[in-house]
Amino acid sequence: MKLSREQFEKHFGDYREHLRSEVHRFRDSVDVYRQIQERKVDQLDVINIAPAFFGVVESSLFTTIVLWADKLFDEKGERGLFNFLSFIEYNREWLRIGELKRRRSYPDDHWMLKGRTPITLESINRDREKIRELAALKSYRLRRDKFHGHFDKDYFFNRDRIETEAPIRWKDLVDAGDVMGKLINDYSVDFDGKSYSWETINIDDLSQLLQAASRGRKLSK
Repeated sequence: MKLSREQFEKHFGDYREHLRSEVHRFRDSVDVYRQIQERKVDQLDVINIAPAFFGVVESSLFTTIVLWADKLFDEKGERGLFNFLSFIEYNREWLRIGELKRRRSYPDDHWMLKGRTPITLESINRDREKIRELAALKSYRLRRDKFHGHFDKDYFFNRDRIETEAPIRWKDLVDAGDVMGKLINDYSVDFDGKSYSWETINIDDLSQLLQAASRGRKLSK
């Protein structure tokens, strides 16, 4: 839907903030999930102090990862990245370089304005294709439809089947997070020059927790 400049600016700000939050949820879940997987290799004895807790957290994080990837990448979803790109497509006149200059009161020779590539329908379609080309896109959808979002009897009684038909590698999760983050940042910079860091806050919390547990365990012996 095409909006007025004022409507667009309000909606873009809201949409950007909500998508930023959901992209962080995905990326943070991936980072913590990976830490648990890695600590099961090099600190399994400490993980096994509370195996039930870590088992629940691990499986819950993976479900979140699958559901959030599918929601954010759902081409027919009412919200998410494809919907965001449609919003940009119909209102790209408000993301012209001159609009960035006006919003930030940049002088004509400001470095942010030099060499910028205008947003076009072709560039928006290229961003759509970057999502469609993700290797695990079908895996997220199949896992969501057949197990994590709904129980399909064939997959419910044969848990190995989904691992075979819908593989998800670490590279797939990294690639998904990178596409999400870059897409939000690219249009955010075109809007008002703002970009976001996607680093997980307090990512070392788990390591510190396990170190404390390990020290406590040694002192109790």
